[in-house]
Amino acid sequence: MLAGLGVGSASLLLAFGCGAPIQQVRVAPLVRSDVRAWLRDAVSRLAAVYPHVHALAVSRRRTTAAIDILGTGVARSQRDGVVLTVRDKDGTWREQVTDELSSAGVLAAARALAPGSVRAADLAFPQPPRSPREPMQIADDALRNRVGAIMRNDKTGSSRIVYAAAMIDIDDVTVWSIGPGMDLEQQVRRVRKRATRAAWNGSRPSVSEVERGWIGEVDDQQLTEEEVTGASTNAMLLMTPGAFSDGEQTVVLEPSVTATIIDAAVRGLLTATAARRPEVNRRLALGAEVAAPSLTLVDDPRTPGAYGGFAFDDEGEPATAVTLLDQGRVAGRLGDRAAVAAKLALAAGRGRRPGHVGALGPTPSHLRLVPGTGTRQSLYSDGWLLEGKLGAVFDPSSDRIVVAVARAKEIKNGGLTGRVYADVEVVGDLAALLAGVSGVAEESGTSVIREELGGEPLWRSIEAPWLRSRALVRARRRAT
Repeated sequence: MLAGLGVGSASLLLAFGCGAPIQQVRVAPLVRSDVRAWLRDAVSRLAAVYPHVHALAVSRRRTTAAIDILGTGVARSQRDGVVLTVRDKDGTWREQVTDELSSAGVLAAARALAPGSVRAADLAFPQPPRSPREPMQIADDALRNRVGAIMRNDKTGSSRIVYAAAMIDIDDVTVWSIGPGMDLEQQVRRVRKRATRAAWNGSRPSVSEVERGWIGEVDDQQLTEEEVTGASTNAMLLMTPGAFSDGEQTVVLEPSVTATIIDAAVRGLLTATAARRPEVNRRLALGAEVAAPSLTLVDDPRTPGAYGGFAFDDEGEPATAVTLLDQGRVAGRLGDRAAVAAKLALAAGRGRRPGHVGALGPTPSHLRLVPGTGTRQSLYSDGWLLEGKLGAVFDPSSDRIVVAVARAKEIKNGGLTGRVYADVEVVGDLAALLAGVSGVAEESGTSVIREELGGEPLWRSIEAPWLRSRALVRARRRAT
């Protein structure tokens, strides 16, 4: 049944947490001063051989508490890693990665890049930063109580809900970035809270989720009674009989749908990696008009509490804001140091590795589409209100985008008629969709994403307002 609903995530987490013990990378707690000493020693050894050296280390703990119809469980895992990066005199880059964050492990990685006996260079390192505050430790029972409280926030009490789940997911990450003349450290706690509800609507499942994510402590934000009850209400909406009429319509996009489109557009078009594709680079030169003048888009990892935020990237570049769209015109791209050297980006600062140990590449952090004026109701005109993000598929070569949406609600004469259809999708050219934006509300929402790439997490968030545009809307085509 859960497979039919497509919502087995909480059960999988419970199996993960209640099954075999998780393999720990280390058993003794890390001492920050020791890690710094190991990395400085490796950098000094490598600097005697290579003109450019950088050491990146991470200690990451993940704690997940979940509750559903099978029960409640807590899963804990741990991951350490070190990436040593060097550049030869001829410009060739080399890396050595190890999951052993210890004196012996770091030394072995350094010797793999500089075999033989070398005398360490005499380097001057800056005063180390003040160690960040240790995060609060939360016992399993306390986490179980918290996910139980999320479940109890649902006040519908309806037997039509056939599946209900709640989750709290915490990533505690400490990162060290050390090189000649550089000594950085940051400690980040990313928290997600999610409630999932599912109900049958005839022969098809209807699933609704509500989620929050931030950097901070576990109790800084809560899923409110209104939000959790609203998820159940959306799952139980009675759909209008008959088929959805496909066609080009005026559409009002709620923030999570807007965020899905913006996220796909930035990753597919507005990074230095995307700019290496000739067909993308030609269309999106700096200053090119690619969207409505009402759209200004900024990526800013410094936003307080932003789930995708950070103090410095995985190359040690400090976090700075990058304007990507300025009143509909291309104003910048997300890049790393290699992109700046290749003149594909104006500034570095987005060189990120999945889990801080994966392949380096420019990626967004916290995207913010600048809100407009007026309420979301002021955007209502005859057409459809599209709610509930399900995902997007975007082809940068053809500019074709398909955005799957959970629900379409009919709008007539500035109000909702009560007609509701499930599983629709927006199909067309991304450029036309963005150029057709005719209204931006002042009300915004934030979506958070924890994406697994090669088994390692990459965190980002998108703050987006309600939008009005025109697009082809049709009943969702499901893969066979």
